[in-house]
Amino acid sequence: MKEKNLEELFQSLDNQWDIETPILGHQQRFMDRLNVKKKRRFPYKTVLSIAAVLLISLGIYTLYQPSENQIGIANMSPEVKESHQYFNSLIKKELAIIEKENAPESKIIVRDAMAQLDALDKDYNKLVSEMSEEGENTQIIYAMIQNLQTRVAFLQKVVQQIENIKKLKSNYNEKTT
Repeated sequence: MKEKNLEELFQSLDNQWDIETPILGHQQRFMDRLNVKKKRRFPYKTVLSIAAVLLISLGIYTLYQPSENQIGIANMSPEVKESHQYFNSLIKKELAIIEKENAPESKIIVRDAMAQLDALDKDYNKLVSEMSEEGENTQIIYAMIQNLQTRVAFLQKVVQQIENIKKLKSNYNEKTT
C-alpha cells in the first residue's frame, strides 16, 4: 500500500525535477562554505547547558549532603544533644543581635568576631569528628561544651563592645551639638 503511494507521488512529480548541471566550481564553493561554517560554529548552547547542569548538580549535592558535624551530632547521646541545642540557641540569639548592627564604626569588630567564630566552629567540628570516631568521651564532651560556652561569652563581649561604641558615639554627638 505504501509502495503505491510512493509510486503515485513520483508519477505526479514527473518532469518537475531540477536536472540542470551546476556551473563549474559549484561543488568546491559549497564545500568551502560548509568548512567555514564548521570552523566558526562553537556549540555555545551545548557547553552552556552542560555547565548549567553541572552547577545545579553540584549545588544540590552540597545542599543535601549532611556535613560531618550533622552526622556526628546525630550520634550524640540525648543529654549532649540537649546541651548542643541550648548553646546553639544562645549563639543564634547573640548572632542575630550582632548582625543587626551595621554602623560603620562596628563593622570591623563584627568582621573580626565572625573570623574568630569561624575558627571556634572549626575546632568544634574537629571535636565532633573525634567523638564520632572514638565514641563519647568525657574529655571530648567537656571540650565541646567549653567551646560552646566560649562562643557565647565571646559573642556577649562583642555585643557589649558594640553597645559601648553606640554610647560613645551618642555622647560625642550630644557634646558637639
